[in-house]
Amino acid sequence: MSSKLSDRIQSYQAATDYKLLNRVPIIIVVNGRSFSKATQLLDKPYCAKFSECALSTMLKLCSSIEGAFFAYQFNDEIVVAARNDQNDSTSAWFNNSIQKICSATSSIATSHFNQKADVLGLNMTNEESIFTSQVFVVPNIAEAINTFIYKQQQNFHMSVQSACFYNLLNDHDKHAIKEMLAGLTIDGKIDLLSQECNVKFGDYPIVFRRGAAAYKVPKIVDEVVKNKWYLNAELPIFTKDQDFLMNIFAMGTDIYRAK
Repeated sequence: MSSKLSDRIQSYQAATDYKLLNRVPIIIVVNGRSFSKATQLLDKPYCAKFSECALSTMLKLCSSIEGAFFAYQFNDEIVVAARNDQNDSTSAWFNNSIQKICSATSSIATSHFNQKADVLGLNMTNEESIFTSQVFVVPNIAEAINTFIYKQQQNFHMSVQSACFYNLLNDHDKHAIKEMLAGLTIDGKIDLLSQECNVKFGDYPIVFRRGAAAYKVPKIVDEVVKNKWYLNAELPIFTKDQDFLMNIFAMGTDIYRAK
């Protein structure tokens, strides 16, 4: 094989092999593609089986991504925080290659979600649900924490909107619902949900209202303390319990809370 030809082809490939900035927090966002159509047959606004599939997929991503230490899941989105700067010998996952990280995480999520959905008999309209992935870095731990505060706030707004829309759909058409919700504050939508549908938003599961997270907690295994992945589906409100995220992001694990 011609060395000149090899060098030329490899140079084309290298030209778009973009790398993440090293030694800063990494944020990986995995989303379901066209899930609004794929989930048309599921219970709305909240489906327990779908939530179980998404949570299982989050744990799979956490255990597969090198340097992952926290993840947050809501709706069809999973957000993972990873680090490669704990010490001088820490190596970056896939050498910080954006293409490889996106390819690997979307493939892992797609494969695991479909396997879990098949086991649970989740009634998706697509034969195979597909996830896409995006990766970026933030300048410091404070901004990584702010990312997840924003995501939880986004989830709250989306959950209120979804709860209103699907409950109002029993007695109103889509156009009328859009007009009813237009311009309303979050509190206004929650009041409308209660008055029009006799549904209290606070009665929905916490995992629907606040999302869920995965992180490591110390557990005793064979008389040795080890950090193991833990799924928390009863999260606090991040802005009200500021120590919750700070402990995890500063030390890599949550404080020991179990009895």
